[in-house]
Parts: sequence; C-alpha cells; structure tokens
Amino acid sequence: MKVKEMKAGEMKTKADCYICSLQQALATARRVKSDPEAERRIINQALAYLLELAPEITPAEIASDLFRLVCRELNVHDPFREEMDYYNRQALALYPKLQQVLAKSEDRIYTALLLAVAGNQIDLGIIKEIDIEATIAQVFEKGLRHSDYEDFRKDLAAAGSLLYLVDNAGEIVFDRILLEEIKRVHPDLPVKIAVKKGPAANDAVRADALQTGMDKVGTIIDTGCDDLGAPGTRCSKEFQEAFRQAGVVIAKGHANFETIAGTKHPAVYALLRAKCPVVAGILGVEVFDSVFKKLS
Repeated sequence: MKVKEMKAGEMKTKADCYICSLQQALATARRVKSDPEAERRIINQALAYLLELAPEITPAEIASDLFRLVCRELNVHDPFREEMDYYNRQALALYPKLQQVLAKSEDRIYTALLLAVAGNQIDLGIIKEIDIEATIAQVFEKGLRHSDYEDFRKDLAAAGSLLYLVDNAGEIVFDRILLEEIKRVHPDLPVKIAVKKGPAANDAVRADALQTGMDKVGTIIDTGCDDLGAPGTRCSKEFQEAFRQAGVVIAKGHANFETIAGTKHPAVYALLRAKCPVVAGILGVEVFDSVFKKLS
C-alpha cells in the first residue's frame, strides 16, 4: 500500500479527535485521583473549550491544552512523572538486549529504526498495559509498512546536521539506540535532540534525556513550550531556527507528525506507529502499522 503524499495543513482535527481528546483528559484525571465531581467539571470545561476551537488546530494541540486543563483543575504539576521514570528504567534495562539485536544485523541503522519505532508503542496517555519485548517482536515481524530509508541514507550522507524530535519517556532509550548507530556511521555529524520545555503528558523533558544518556549522543535543546509535538506557533524562535537550519529532521511519534506535517523543509522524516484510525487513514496504512516517511 502506498502512503499518501502529505499536503500542508492536512493533519487537522477530525471529529474522532474530539472524542479521543476527551477520553485522554478523563484518563489523565483518573490517574491522579478518583473524584467524580472533578471529572464532571473537567469534562464540562473541555467541552466548552472544544466548542471554541479554530479549524486549523491539530489534535496534539488540543491534547496539550486539555492536559493543562486537567493539571490546573486537580492542582497537579506532572501527573505522569512516576510512570515516566519507571519506563525509563525499564527501557534502560533492555538496552543490553537491544545492543545484542544490533550486533546480529547487516544494516544496523535500519535495524535501529525498527527498534525506535517499536519504542513508539510506549504511550501512557492511550495505552494502559505495555509489553515492550512483545512489541519489538511484532514490529520486526511486520517491518515498516512504508519506508523512505534509501532517501534517508542519501539525505543523511549529505546533511550538515541532524535534529531529532523525541516523543515519550521510556521510548527515548530506543531513540538513543538509533542516534548511536547514526553517529557510528557519521561520527562528525552534529546532532541536536529536542525535548519539551515542561510537562506535556508523558513526553520526554530534559530530565528524561539526561536520565537515559541522550546527552552522550547529542546536544539537548527544548521546543520552548510544554506542548505535545512541536506546533510552530507555540515553539520558541530558538527552536524554530534550529529546525530551519537542520540538514535532516526526524520527527518521532504521533504528536510530532501531527504538528510538523506540511512544514516546509527539504528533509523531514516521520517515524511512528499509527495508533489511531485518523492518523492511519491520513498516512494510508492500517492501525499499528509502522511508517518511516519523508514528509517534504
């Protein structure tokens, strides 16, 4: 199946995204505490917010705004922090096994791409139970439904720099594996790794990057905002400049794909598992298919 060509602004919010956003807000609230009255207030406020949405907003921006709404209503700063630390430790414990997988590979960067996309399953916002090793096996069995790997190799060889937009905590260890392999082949390639400036559900922040050793493979920067993904109107000027100057950009996960699809850049690649029918439909794949697509 051929993956669709992306057009600027195509990743707009669909009707299904409203329902999903409400479910995520409710799930986040219930992670904090059991309080039916607070849940009712949160849903009512979320519905009022949804009624006033601009048509061009992305699902990631909605999820970011509703996450902050929940945090304000429940007076909590970082409700996923404990679980994020847990999945960082779990993923680090897998690191030696991941290295063993790479040792048997004829193309270590491609294998590392598969490992990185397997790590994309670690999403506390929408998945309650995660079997990381089973997910790795499944991704290796199915492979990438769409792969622009050959284009990526050419772009990377000619690139003067790489910007990697990480997604979730835990998953960030799998991103480290990929970046280590890229640096092994291109040792002089400057790498910047973009995290969130502050809590955004379970998206990785600087503390996660340091906890998982990402600072050993690149320079840690942040998007300048505490939003899921990297919405251009909400990110800092410094991040926007880093994006423009990067020779190659890898955008990991749903939110980064949603907020960057259609952005003008000569070499932007989306690496993700399609976890919902909306994103799968836009990409022209099935739910849980893995994709490595050049967006520009």
